[in-house]
Amino acid sequence: METTRLICGMHNDDIVDEIQALSAILCEDQEFQVQSINEKEVMLMIHPHQIKNHLITLTVILDIKSYPVSSPQLSVQSSRLSRAELHILDTLIKEEAYKLQGQVTILSLVEWLVRYCNRYEEKTIPTAESLAGEAKHEYTTIVHLHHIRSKIIYVKTLSQWFRELDLHGVLISYRRWIFLMVSGEKNNLQLYLKRHRTQNVDIDSVGRPCKERMLTVLGQVEGRLDAVGVLDEVELNDSGKDWSTYWKSRSILVSIYQKFIQPQIGQKK
Repeated sequence: METTRLICGMHNDDIVDEIQALSAILCEDQEFQVQSINEKEVMLMIHPHQIKNHLITLTVILDIKSYPVSSPQLSVQSSRLSRAELHILDTLIKEEAYKLQGQVTILSLVEWLVRYCNRYEEKTIPTAESLAGEAKHEYTTIVHLHHIRSKIIYVKTLSQWFRELDLHGVLISYRRWIFLMVSGEKNNLQLYLKRHRTQNVDIDSVGRPCKERMLTVLGQVEGRLDAVGVLDEVELNDSGKDWSTYWKSRSILVSIYQKFIQPQIGQKK
């Protein structure tokens, strides 16, 4: 809570937006942390789980007054790489940051780091079959949306992303709550989350296109939903029967409800 208050109190909207996007996209345990904040700088620790064997930790220091005009300070750590290999990686990622100077860069640097490290790791992967099996393993990400102003625009945008990324989703409305469950391969889910945090998906109070500023990733479970279409819309009511019938219809929904939905609505159904 204290970290959230300090972030929101910073006079650098680029850093605030980037931290919120990173929190939504790198949402697994220990994958992203705000290590420290003071009046001059923010230190971030990033441990991308997309990197096979999680072999790299990236430390980022942002100057509150000058970022993104100034490049972030970067360092990489790994117990599996030699000193020479770390030096090469450290040099290359700093060169990449220099190319992006003046832009909001951390998401792009994380993507670059994942690509680089996975190419390195491919040399030690035993078989192509093991990679194929990992790629096909599917997950479901659960998201809480604070509000939707234009449902037509929102659903149209989500549906387009899901088709492009081979994802399936369910948009659930209940009272004042809106939940979105999205199923697919892990890499595609992270690409979707990046789009949801960084691209226009709704309109603001005066009708201008706007990004999603109040998205919260509640968690992720293994397995996929039995969605009928690319994006199914479900409206649940207080009749009890509709509510309980829906959440008890599949074992994956029972797990999602108990872990993520029930704590949000604060009641049992």
